[in-house]
Amino acid sequence: MKTIIFLIGIHILFIPVGSIAQDDDKLRGEVLEATSGEPIPGATIQILETDRGAAADSEGQFEIDGLPKGSYMLLIRAIGYSTVRYQVDHPVEDFIVIEMQPEVIRADDVIVTSSPLGRNIQYQPAEAFNAEMLQKKAAPSLGEILDGTPGVATRSYGSAPSRPVIRGFDGDRVLVMQNGERMGDLSGTAVDHAVGLDPLAMERVEVVRGPASLLYGSSAIGGVVNMFSSDMPREWDPGTSATIKSHAATMNSMGAGLVRSQYGTERFAVTGRMIYRNGGDLQTPEGRLPDTAIDNLSYGGGIGYREGPLETSLSLSGMDYAYGLPEAIDLMDESIEIRMNRVNLQSISTLEMQGFFEHAELRVHYSDYHHDEVAIERLQNQTVMEAIDISFDQQTLSSSLILRHRPVGAMEGAAGLSFNSSAISVGGGDALTPDASGYFLAGYIYEEIGLGNQFTVKTGARLEWKETFVKTNELFTDASLFEDRSDMILSGAFGINYSPTSKWTAGLQVARAYRTPTIEELYSFAPHAAAGSFDIGDPTLENEFSLGADLFTEYTSSVVTSQLSLYVNRIDNFVDFSPTGETHQPSSLPVFEYGSKDALVYGFEFSTDVGITDRWQAGVGLDYVRGRERSGEQHNLTFMPPFRTHLKLMYDSGTFWAGPRARIVNRQGHVAPNEKPTPGYLLVGADAGYRFGHGVTISLRLDNLLNERYRDHLSRVENRDAPMPGRNLNAVVRWEF
Repeated sequence: MKTIIFLIGIHILFIPVGSIAQDDDKLRGEVLEATSGEPIPGATIQILETDRGAAADSEGQFEIDGLPKGSYMLLIRAIGYSTVRYQVDHPVEDFIVIEMQPEVIRADDVIVTSSPLGRNIQYQPAEAFNAEMLQKKAAPSLGEILDGTPGVATRSYGSAPSRPVIRGFDGDRVLVMQNGERMGDLSGTAVDHAVGLDPLAMERVEVVRGPASLLYGSSAIGGVVNMFSSDMPREWDPGTSATIKSHAATMNSMGAGLVRSQYGTERFAVTGRMIYRNGGDLQTPEGRLPDTAIDNLSYGGGIGYREGPLETSLSLSGMDYAYGLPEAIDLMDESIEIRMNRVNLQSISTLEMQGFFEHAELRVHYSDYHHDEVAIERLQNQTVMEAIDISFDQQTLSSSLILRHRPVGAMEGAAGLSFNSSAISVGGGDALTPDASGYFLAGYIYEEIGLGNQFTVKTGARLEWKETFVKTNELFTDASLFEDRSDMILSGAFGINYSPTSKWTAGLQVARAYRTPTIEELYSFAPHAAAGSFDIGDPTLENEFSLGADLFTEYTSSVVTSQLSLYVNRIDNFVDFSPTGETHQPSSLPVFEYGSKDALVYGFEFSTDVGITDRWQAGVGLDYVRGRERSGEQHNLTFMPPFRTHLKLMYDSGTFWAGPRARIVNRQGHVAPNEKPTPGYLLVGADAGYRFGHGVTISLRLDNLLNERYRDHLSRVENRDAPMPGRNLNAVVRWEF
């Protein structure tokens, strides 16, 4: 038998040619799909008793030479199919035929962000998005991808800095993480700051709605979004694999592409990726929205090693991102651009142990982040003048150690330690705040107790010591105006899960969560042109404390999947960022002040998907949130999402899918003082796609089909009298091989 080897990048494809002869020392076979009998090219066949293996060719056939007589266990894997174990006594006279069952593409049951135990028992609403789901929702930013998920909206200020808003909580109240650790970017501090990871690098995203301070501390008072990238090889298969993705959009003439490859042996793996994204200004029903172009180059790579009970991985990633921000329409000769650079080093190690503790996980993360907010002025003689309004430099080191113990009677649990240290320096002609540094050290205990076959209880507590040190810089020179802060903070949670049958489950959580004010909320006093406001902080702000309750029930059958969630949060010392109605005359920017008030936030989320037939599915989703002060005139809180309804109808044959969808958004009239109401609107869209096999999938998404002119209540662009994006066609191709 002859073999021709083609090299494509670093991917090796073996194509056998010629006739197949029978030799006693050769094991030959084919891998087929059980339902259709079609071959599965690229399936990997591993002999567990040896280090031998092969990959199925384009006809699904494989051959392993020089195999001694004996009994062997074969492990067969393929993307999109359930793993198969196949016992064979060699030699065999004929082909062995191995059939694989297609795996339903859906989010995994286990959402690790909500529990250190890696179990599928939930006490508050949470969901996950796998690679295909992320492909269908592809967008240039995390906020746009998650927008429309029950309880999740997006903070929009152009496309690049869009960030998730969970149950009306924005900014520093929603913790965005990368592989379980804080990212070290500044996306939570202001509306013009982008998340420091390109969406094409995401392999999986988990969303936890509701307070999660027990596990993650400050900034998790509203919820957690955890992005998983593949820059660190984990749970790899031997052999070579690669992924190519391409994303194009018509609304801003955007194009993006990813190339990723991985090589692994039984003990060692290495991976690398490169992403480039470029897009022009956003197009609205009223024309172009100036200064909203994007240009992003990012990279990542890592190595992994496993030996016995130890597995460890290390990755290095980074991005250079330049994006514009919409200026006032009458200032066409001026623009604001943010130029961001982030370098990220991350490691995750796990160890299976004997004794009381059975599993340990150590995560270490270092981030070096920098961005400049650049004012660009174009003069009549075509001269371009640039000035740095604000610059930020931030270095962050964080680490978490999780120790999971063996069951003690009906009790399973874990103990955790967390450390975070950061330092930020602020410069430029309009430096927004003084410099600062700080750290926190925390420990927590988390336990789950099984009470019979139907009830499970969780309980836990977290103790955290946090210090912040404020420092002078070029514009903030009077140290007597600053005060260092030290806090000892206790948070905790109690939850119960009730599962009377395999179809029904319900969860209740009561949690005491907290958030410490940011340096921007405490000491800002400067024009923030990139965010379109003059910001005034309040150094007397106290820590936020929330007492929140979540109640949800979920029903899952072969026909219906439905969930209803109710929640309420009673928050002391809630920090609101409110317009004063005044204008800062030197900069002509509206004045916004940080202030403290006691608040109440409550609402609900409902979603249901119904399988009309084996191929047709319909869905509806509703979400509502209301936020107001608890005392005085009980004013509404700013930037609360309006009531929304989502409708969809989908045909999915397993190979092809298509269907329309609609979003109905009500008028938002529950507004804070000096905040403008926004009218309701209807958006119509559609989705389609095709799974070609051989790891190739193409998806199409049409947004705002009717080119509706509307303003989103959470859009900061809206305050400058500019509409949201118009009709847009997204196309994404993913090839895994």
